[in-house]
Amino acid sequence: MKPRATLTAAEVTALLGTLDRRLDGIGIETQPQVAAQILELTCDPNAGLTQYAEVIRTDAALSGRLLRMVNSAFFAQRSPVTTVDRACVLLGIGRLKAVALGFYLSRAAAASASQTISREVWGQSVFRACFAAELARRVCPMLASEAFVVGLMLDASLPLMHKMLGPPFDAIYSRRLPPAKQFRIETEMLPFTHVDLVTTLVRRWRLPEVLAKPVEWHHVHPSETESDASGHRLHPVAYFAGVVDLADDGTLKQHAPMPTIAASVLGMTGDEVGNAARAAAREYRAVLALFDGVADAVAHIDSLAERVHAELVELVDAETGRGFDEACRARTMCFNLGGGPVEIEAEPDGGGTIYMLDSTGGRLASYRFDASRETPDSLRSALGLEPTPNDETEGVARFLRDLAA
Repeated sequence: MKPRATLTAAEVTALLGTLDRRLDGIGIETQPQVAAQILELTCDPNAGLTQYAEVIRTDAALSGRLLRMVNSAFFAQRSPVTTVDRACVLLGIGRLKAVALGFYLSRAAAASASQTISREVWGQSVFRACFAAELARRVCPMLASEAFVVGLMLDASLPLMHKMLGPPFDAIYSRRLPPAKQFRIETEMLPFTHVDLVTTLVRRWRLPEVLAKPVEWHHVHPSETESDASGHRLHPVAYFAGVVDLADDGTLKQHAPMPTIAASVLGMTGDEVGNAARAAAREYRAVLALFDGVADAVAHIDSLAERVHAELVELVDAETGRGFDEACRARTMCFNLGGGPVEIEAEPDGGGTIYMLDSTGGRLASYRFDASRETPDSLRSALGLEPTPNDETEGVARFLRDLAA
């Protein structure tokens, strides 16, 4: 096959189609540490969505799968879901367990060399995610959660490069080159690069543009004339987080990496980048602490897969006899009320909480209620809102009736 650097635009398009077809039989495995922690959570009756989100957001494969699912037509969201936390809320605890465990089970088998690369990449990707989020908090704070997902995805395809190319890729990867140099050598020597492969992945996952474009462009130097669209705003963050050189333990090799590039790409000084790196290191250590106590559980992949399978069967059995509508009924819904978006989150006791949302979907004011005692008008008043012609009062009333039933 021709080296990637010699391909025409038409040949690149054909290449991406070929990679997509090859991925049908390969997939990207979930980290065994993540699967073990998910298994521990399913055994804890007090574990909530927040705990699941904290674990899942560290895994590129699961994050991509969940984001694709909640952005499907079934969930009918008015705007793209771009954070794992939001995806977990929309899925609900029951489906979240089954999807997370089932997805791991389908990807449990992998060659030992691929697992080794995957573990290495996972540790570094978690740091890149923390670092990207810290950079975004300084240059585009409203997109910090999205930046975490972007940072996690940047190197998600590296384990697949081993599976698909074998020794030619392994010879490059084993040199432990800085990311930009490795990408350049991949372009010159291999038929496709890890960027081609991760581009194929994010398109398969149908990620929103705010996530997909920065991942696809993360080895392209940002232009000063780029638009202010969300995907473009995270491009500099993805570029910088993707080119920093990391030590084997996932931390930065440099205290304040590449201050000249930081100034030109992000408008940040070396000291500001250093502060972001230190904050990212603190979060990185906290994230890794989530997996304390599971080392024995993940020592034998086959044993873990059996445990996951048993837990998945138990979850499926628990759903037997329930209708599709009941199993899939949304527990969180968005409506227009008082001239703006609100979100109502149901709770098992017949109560719920209504949140007033900002333009990005962030939660502002909230009010907890008993569904049997409320109406759309009383909820609107509780948030201090005035009625408008576009209010979806019938939808809110129907949701309250279902919740109180």
